[in-house]
Amino acid sequence: MKQNEDNLKEKSSALAVIQDDEGFNWGEFLPEEDAFGYAFMAQVEAPPTTPPNSTYNRERSLASIKMKRVHNAYKEATKAKRWDPDRECYLDPKGNICVDPKSIDFEALVKSIPPVEEQIKIDASNRAEREIET
Repeated sequence: MKQNEDNLKEKSSALAVIQDDEGFNWGEFLPEEDAFGYAFMAQVEAPPTTPPNSTYNRERSLASIKMKRVHNAYKEATKAKRWDPDRECYLDPKGNICVDPKSIDFEALVKSIPPVEEQIKIDASNRAEREIET
C-alpha cells in the first residue's frame, strides 16, 4: 500500500510541474506533501482567432460542388465515349461540353462565383424574367 501511495504522490507532483511550466501555479490547489489521491482538472481555452470569412468559405464550397459536377460529367462522358470530333471534346447527354477537371483553375473558379449580395440580385432578376414569360 505504501508503494501505491508513493506512486500517486509522484503523479500528482508531475502534474503540478507540467502545469507550472505552462504558466499556471497549482501551488495553492495542491494538498500538503504527504497527502495523496487528489486529481486536478483544468479547462484549456484556445486563443481567440479571427473569424473565417464566411463569404469566401461559401464561394469555395460552391466551387467545390461545381468541380465535383464537372468531374462526374467528364467521367461519365469519357466512359460513354461521347467524343465530338467537330468540337474536339466530350459531351454530356444533353450535348453540353465536358471539360477535364484537371484543366480548371480552382482559385479562378472561386473568384467567378458572385458574392451573396450579387447572387440575391441575380436570383431576383431571374424570377422576375420567369414571371414575365408566364
